[in-house]
Amino acid sequence: MNFKERISIKQVEEGIELAPKFDDKGVIPCITVHALTKEVLMFAYMNKEAMQLTISTGLAHYWSRSRESLWKKGETSGMFQKIKRMLIDDDQDSLVIEVSLTEPNIGGNEASCHVGYRSCFYREVPIGNSNVDKPLKFIESEKAFDPEKVYKDMPNPTKL
Repeated sequence: MNFKERISIKQVEEGIELAPKFDDKGVIPCITVHALTKEVLMFAYMNKEAMQLTISTGLAHYWSRSRESLWKKGETSGMFQKIKRMLIDDDQDSLVIEVSLTEPNIGGNEASCHVGYRSCFYREVPIGNSNVDKPLKFIESEKAFDPEKVYKDMPNPTKL
C-alpha cells in the first residue's frame, strides 16, 4: 500500500485520498481508544510500515522509539488490539484508532498497558496552582494482570 503524495491543502483537508504527514523522524502520533468505552488506552507512534500493517491486517502496529523497531501490539503479551475504526485528523498528521482488546494470555481482564493496568493513562494529574506539589492520583485501583508473569525476562521498555 502506498500513501498518496501531498499535493494541495484541498486534497489533504477536503479530499478522499490518504496522504499522511509523517514528522522529520518518519512517525505520526496515534491515540488508541477503547471502541466501546471510549477510554484512552495509550499513545504511541506509527511509522509508514506500522500504519500500512495496521490498515492491512486490522491489528495495531506501532513504531517503538525506545527500541527503534516495529512493534505489533500483543505479539509478546497476547493482548492484541483489533482495529474497529481508524480516524485521521484534518491535516492528516495524527491518528486515533478505536480498538477492541483481547485478554492477556494468562486470562483475566482486558488490558493494554505493559505495567499491568487496563490503560496506560492510569494516573491523574492534580490541576490548579495549589496542586503543583500534590502526588499523582491512581484512577485504576488494581492491575488487570501481573506483568512479570506475562513478560517474564523481557526488559522493561520504559527508559529513564
